[in-house]
Amino acid sequence: MRCRVHVCLRRKADVPIPEFAREFAAEALAVRVTGVGTVYQVLSRAPRGAVPGIDGRQIHPLPAAATGRPNARADAPLAGAPEILFVDPSVADLGTIFANLRPEVEAILLDANRPAARQMALALEGRYGLDAVHVIAHGAPGRVNFAAGEWSAETLGADGSDLAAIGDALGGLGELLLWSCNAGAGGSNFIDALSSATGTPVAAANGLVGSPVLGGHWQLNVKTTQDAAARPPLTRGGIMSYAAVLAAIEITVSGLVPSGLAAGTTTYFVVDRDHGSIVGNINLPNMANRAFRITVRVPAGSTGLDVGVFDETGKFTSAGFTVDVPAPPSGAVGTRG
Repeated sequence: MRCRVHVCLRRKADVPIPEFAREFAAEALAVRVTGVGTVYQVLSRAPRGAVPGIDGRQIHPLPAAATGRPNARADAPLAGAPEILFVDPSVADLGTIFANLRPEVEAILLDANRPAARQMALALEGRYGLDAVHVIAHGAPGRVNFAAGEWSAETLGADGSDLAAIGDALGGLGELLLWSCNAGAGGSNFIDALSSATGTPVAAANGLVGSPVLGGHWQLNVKTTQDAAARPPLTRGGIMSYAAVLAAIEITVSGLVPSGLAAGTTTYFVVDRDHGSIVGNINLPNMANRAFRITVRVPAGSTGLDVGVFDETGKFTSAGFTVDVPAPPSGAVGTRG
């Protein structure tokens, strides 16, 4: 059976695509499709997107009316696969994930620049009675870390209406399943708060999620209800082939806010130059020469980290900030992404 791949693009006409942005885009689209599920991708790993070769697959640009809704699809049916998977773009080994979906699963690649809950709510408009909404993202105890921010017991209030919309799509019977390392560790406060916000059962892991070779597994053993089935979105072959774990680490970014900026705030992106991906962001007030020091969670295994801004063409410019990465624990091996 064949798997349909829909790639939603937003691109400013006649804008050249810089190499750095092209590399991000190419990785996001480097998906060998061998399964029977459906993949909907929002190409957003580099601002404004890019259009590399897609091996003969069809591209369906967003209509002008949908540009304010990053996951809106004019031709998307109201009914479809009974399970939806949202994947954060900072996750490693995207190709294995998208090529090994169970037939019941429809996947959406999140935009690195927009709140995850907002995108999910928009993508789920018109859907009802889903069996499960899956999230694959990096995690830490009591947290799910997206490139555009995090979910924790402290942050869920800001996403209240969007989380409720996610719950509406599940119809009170479906499950919200968090495939993120250690998100269920350290007590149930986080998943209890998320269950309350969505009105649905929630399940999370209290250990590493991902490659068995790296000590990971695909089991969600912390649940708000013991009835949660918590079946992984990947096939058995995908589970065995996935080559990373979904853990996060804390890095420290410090420096001086640049001068010459207009009043307000600036979003700086944390990029992994070695793997060509956006792995986080920080917002700083435009107060010239003000010293700052801030902690950011990024995927474990991130290397070549830099912090800077993108212009309208997608060109990245480093801000020259200092990035301090903790040393790996003694005896640690393998890629944690």
